[in-house]
This record gives sequence, structure tokens and C-alpha cells, in this order.
Amino acid sequence: MATDVLDLYDHEVEEILQLQLKLNDKARYGRHNYTDFEREIRESFAEIGFTVEVSWYGFSVGGQPQDGAMPEVTVTGRTDAKHVFDKDRQVHEVTHNVLGIPGEEGVIKADPDTVKNFLDGNGGHGHGHGHSH
Repeated sequence: MATDVLDLYDHEVEEILQLQLKLNDKARYGRHNYTDFEREIRESFAEIGFTVEVSWYGFSVGGQPQDGAMPEVTVTGRTDAKHVFDKDRQVHEVTHNVLGIPGEEGVIKADPDTVKNFLDGNGGHGHGHGHSH
């Protein structure tokens, strides 16, 4: 079975990470009705434009099973089914270092094999970004 990779803009990566931190804190420090919390997770991601799959996992501390479970959230798509990824916008976000990655200002780096494949007419490879996340 093939798996599609969802293209994300750098600003969206930042939004997802911030939401994940907020939800992780909420999951860690409180008891929840799992159905309500899962709905909150789905709605929170929908507010920033994404659909998600939520899986629940039990956990142990020091070998002792704990009450409760932690959610694992997987971004599965966009709420806007007609969204078209704009590669020029992503280039702009990378070259303007939207994520604030030290040493990544103003350039898109590619490994030598990708550049060679491109120059040889074989196209590049990778996930569409010029830097790692």
C-alpha cells in the first residue's frame, strides 16, 4: 500500500508543533473524557486546516501501568480538499527562514546527489523541502 506524503508549508509545521505542545500539556496534566478530548484534538487541528487520526496508548511509569492514556495524533490531510500546494510559496518561506533555523537564512540547501540527478536530467528526490524539519 502506498502512503502519500502531505506537503506542508513551514508556517504550517510551526502551527502544528505549537498545537501539539498545547495538547500534550493538556493530556499530561489532567484527566479526560477520551471522547471529548479526541473531539477537541480533531477540532483544534481543523481550525488550522488539517484532518487527523487519533490513537490512544496506555503508558507506564517505572514499570507501573498508569491510569489513562496518551493520544498519538497523525495529520492525515487538509480540511480544504481543493488545496493546491504552492511550491513558490514554500521556497519563499524557506528562504525567509520562517522556522527560524540557525544558519538556514536565505538559502535552500540540497545534497550533492540531488543536484547531480537534477543536472543530469533525472529530476531530484526527497520530500519537496530544501531543508530538514
